[in-house]
Amino acid sequence: MPIGVVFATSAVTHAVTLLTSMKCTSIQKNHLRNKVCSCDTGAPKNTKTNTPSVHCMSCFFRWALSASMLLVAHVSMADEVVVPPHKQLQELREQMHQTQGNYATQIDALEQRIFELEKVAGSHSGDNTPSVAGVHNADEHHSPSSPLQLSMSGLVTMGGSSASADELQQLQAGSHDPQKNGFTIQALALAIRARLDHHSDAMAGIVSHIKADGQSVVELEQAYIHTKDLPYGLSVMAGQYFLDFGEENSHHPDDWDFVDVPFLITRLFGGDKLRSQGIQFAWQLPLASRSTLSLGASNPSGETATSFLYQKGETVAGHTLQSRDVSGLNDLLYSVKWSNQFSANTSPHQIGFGASALLGPNATGDSTDTQIFGLNFDWVWYGNAQSRKPRFNWRTEWMLRRYEAGDKNTFSHEVLRDYGIFSQAVWNLDNDWALGLRAEFADGNKGNFNDPLRNNRKRFSVNVTHPLSKSVKWRLQYNRDLDGNLNGNNANSVWLQVVFQAGAHHKHE
Repeated sequence: MPIGVVFATSAVTHAVTLLTSMKCTSIQKNHLRNKVCSCDTGAPKNTKTNTPSVHCMSCFFRWALSASMLLVAHVSMADEVVVPPHKQLQELREQMHQTQGNYATQIDALEQRIFELEKVAGSHSGDNTPSVAGVHNADEHHSPSSPLQLSMSGLVTMGGSSASADELQQLQAGSHDPQKNGFTIQALALAIRARLDHHSDAMAGIVSHIKADGQSVVELEQAYIHTKDLPYGLSVMAGQYFLDFGEENSHHPDDWDFVDVPFLITRLFGGDKLRSQGIQFAWQLPLASRSTLSLGASNPSGETATSFLYQKGETVAGHTLQSRDVSGLNDLLYSVKWSNQFSANTSPHQIGFGASALLGPNATGDSTDTQIFGLNFDWVWYGNAQSRKPRFNWRTEWMLRRYEAGDKNTFSHEVLRDYGIFSQAVWNLDNDWALGLRAEFADGNKGNFNDPLRNNRKRFSVNVTHPLSKSVKWRLQYNRDLDGNLNGNNANSVWLQVVFQAGAHHKHE
């Protein structure tokens, strides 16, 4: 009940009580009104008068107090504004959302601070940077606070390009890139994370998307167990996972800083990036910096390993892939990565660099191999060394592929070389808006000009991102592609993307 109504009711009750307590007796005698007030013993007795009734001083003050209370009750009722229930509900929801936002900001700051302290102590856990173990990414290695956690994320994009439908699929070669004019469901991911014991975590992820022709695709993206905190700074991961090469290869679509994946990644690793089934070991080196060496062995076949055995019948630069089975340890895909990070608790800067290499067979011959080498550099400026909230992030990756096509004793034998680089920067502004810039370049053997996966190509992208809440954000991006295989040698594209995350989602970077 509103406070004004309560106060007014109380005032009226007290006023009525006071008025009813005013009792005066009247005695008629000789046609004269003889008033004697029985409530005041000090009042004069047998007073005769022809004037209106006169009461004692006590009754007068009682009457004045009652009138004042009635007046106050009237004013209280007049000033009281009755708020409709729907408006009260809206105000309470706004207060709740504001409180949730404040708590979320504080929790993020505490998590960042805990992460920094764990780095100093040599811990393997973290949410926003690659793990100390150097295996895949920190999200998959973060031990959840509860035994089982579920999460869901999705990307929906609309837009268009000046390129034709066929050219657009060539430009946007990533499986989760927008590949057609109109609307695209880039990805819908469901993930389950479980803490098995003090040392081991498990993760499984299912991803679905709709292709340009309308076909729905559902696949098991990852499924692995990760054991960490072993003696001598060792950790082990086994199952299906993104191979630890550079930085961008292991990032999920819902954690991208741009609408699409750099085309250098799709050239070397395919539309689904490089992932396979295998085992990976990581060793935290006893150095002053956060330095990690990782070694892995995995299967080299399948559509997620396009630079290696891939699939029978596909063509690479005019060479048709044949059937080639894994018959021994020499036919596996091996990976190695050395990563380093430098950061001080009192410094707003964090610098990281790494070197990666892949070695495995390809299916253009019985003894042909592929080698891929990469270098990556990251610089993060937090702006505030205490909150550890990234303000500016600059990432650059360079890659080189040496593809031995055709057996050495055949006339079709050749060595294909292609390389590329991409550099991107994201600036987080004070009002939660983020501005992103990215430049990409790739080229290959001069004799492969007509090969869309090895010709000279450039792309420049600019975007702006704004979070509507902690779980929803939108992004507007413009691409300028320069490619000799395009009609007019260039294309312009504009994409508007919405990203949502729900459940126990952790950042993948």
